[in-house]
Amino acid sequence: MPHLYRWKEKIQRVIPGADIAMMERNLQRITAPDVLEQNLYLGTSELKDDEGIPSALLSPAQFMEADLRTPKYEDWWAFPVCAYSNVFSGNERAVFEEVRTDKNIRKIILTRGQPVALEGENVIVVPLESPEGQYYLMRAKTVFIKHTPTRNLVYPLSSELHDLINLWHGIPLKRIGYASLDQQTRSSAIAHEHSQCKAVISSSSIDTLAMAAAFYPLTYNDIWPTGLPRNDFILRAFEKLPQDLQQESERLQVALQGKQLVVFMPTFRNGQGKACYHFSASELQVLAKFLIENNAVLGVREHMADRSGSYTAQLSELPMISLAATEYPNPEMLYRAASLLITDYSSCFIDFMLTDKPMISFAYDLDHYAEVERGLFYELEHVFPGPVCRDFTALEQALENSLAPPDALATASYQWKKRTFFDHYDDCNAARLVQRVKQLEY
Repeated sequence: MPHLYRWKEKIQRVIPGADIAMMERNLQRITAPDVLEQNLYLGTSELKDDEGIPSALLSPAQFMEADLRTPKYEDWWAFPVCAYSNVFSGNERAVFEEVRTDKNIRKIILTRGQPVALEGENVIVVPLESPEGQYYLMRAKTVFIKHTPTRNLVYPLSSELHDLINLWHGIPLKRIGYASLDQQTRSSAIAHEHSQCKAVISSSSIDTLAMAAAFYPLTYNDIWPTGLPRNDFILRAFEKLPQDLQQESERLQVALQGKQLVVFMPTFRNGQGKACYHFSASELQVLAKFLIENNAVLGVREHMADRSGSYTAQLSELPMISLAATEYPNPEMLYRAASLLITDYSSCFIDFMLTDKPMISFAYDLDHYAEVERGLFYELEHVFPGPVCRDFTALEQALENSLAPPDALATASYQWKKRTFFDHYDDCNAARLVQRVKQLEY
């Protein structure tokens, strides 16, 4: 029986008055110490695996076989980096920071082509697609992912032997997964992917309902409303941020040269560059005039799954800087620095609400996006705390008033909409999640 070392608490839970001390004395009297130790800690890192790291990658079939017979260590936590950006950021990074100095947890960062230089207690950094990556992944009981198991893990990891905790990558406005309009023909495959997850996190009671719909066949009880760990980085005092995030923020301030930052973060579209908005020459002049008059620069952050770079190319002649993930991997540092956010349907606006700063939705294809491509969990006008602009003329008007102080009614509306998405307004989301993981019964 794995994890038998918890026998005392298990018995006490069922029989509070049981004489645990007598039982323990009896076990120690009749059992050889090494045999007792082996049985009590079966399947944990107290047992040392004699099998070495293989010299070559295992094939999928070999990996499946090895995974079945390899012990799982409940204090080994694996963190695969993002499958799109190849950087270690977001929710998974925030969870890592919470346990970074916990010597009782072995943290395994699985990289994808880009180095990750993070130190801590009991930290291992290895490439995901390597014999070492396979070795450590199949021994980690807890694995944190942000998309799907197939996308993040590459290998056919058994969800019956590992706890896959899906941290996702945002609070969804647009429909995702099983609820997405453009994924209905793949519903069986999507449900299979979701069924491999032990749990998915959410940010509020209402968000829990949306995530339960998106991650069918998981149930409401499989969604943990801990809050999103990455939002800790928005609310935490600057001096308490990880050192590299502080340096990233300082590097951004140098790039801004004292100017205000207007962040432009569009969402992903199936058509990528063909589906993005194409600004005319006169519209680009309007944007340039706004930026110059407000001593601002436009920071363009393309969606992590977009490969066209179309907005960066279009807007390159403006007072602009690129906020690519390779240079600024942590968008929370962008939110802290920004004076204004311009987006469309990206869930970044929900995280940005924690700053109480102004934002604009440039929803030029709202009808198509909401009714054909993806669908939305919420009516955009009901939850977006700023102007929703259907065309560039409306965007131009919204920009004129965007940096002025809001009136009392606008402030009250903003706060009401924020309560839709957040049950927690502290920097303890990662701590709540870590506590929940530690409470899992194996």
